[in-house]
Amino acid sequence: MPRYNGGKQESPMTFQEFKSRVEKANLSTEKKGFIWLLYYAGCRKSEAYERTAKNCQVTDTHFIIDFGQRKKHGAKVDPLKFPRSWPGIDQLIKLYERARSRKPQRKTIFYQENKTTRSRVINDQWLFPHIQSATAWRIVKAVLGQEYYPHFLRLNRLTEIGSDPESSIVRLKSYSGIRSIKALESYLGISEEEQEAAISWMGKRMNSKS
Repeated sequence: MPRYNGGKQESPMTFQEFKSRVEKANLSTEKKGFIWLLYYAGCRKSEAYERTAKNCQVTDTHFIIDFGQRKKHGAKVDPLKFPRSWPGIDQLIKLYERARSRKPQRKTIFYQENKTTRSRVINDQWLFPHIQSATAWRIVKAVLGQEYYPHFLRLNRLTEIGSDPESSIVRLKSYSGIRSIKALESYLGISEEEQEAAISWMGKRMNSKS
């Protein structure tokens, strides 16, 4: 499947737009929970569909998910804690409860070893038992449009976090597990609001008496 059908998408999607598109799509609980997880976590698609019940925890206030050691030589970061009040988190809690209550199922997991793609079959209580790479692509395209792809939601999340004036490289690394600044830069998109903010800042500097 082509990586960037229609070119790389670099303009982030607002929460309202994303939510509207998810609500309009006819998705199962599993697919809906999956795309919400990609949106909030900004993780790789395989990091999402390889999660199991033991990676999750539910408290009175939060849905907690542990991605462990991030892929592509990423850092191991603390579990992400999403408030239960956020849209879509209820879908993830349903999937967690289903996974925890059923018997382990077989799923093929692919991984890189010495630059070679290998696979192994694992029995576990999968959060997304019916989703693999090709399905992940189909879900994103069905919801967001044919020009979009799973990795866009990673760029979308990191761009949004990076747009916070109080954000930092440490915050981005702590959230994504990305170790190098060079790798991080490839996930930062283009924001019209940030462009306008830059021009506004330049204007203030020009009018400053100092």
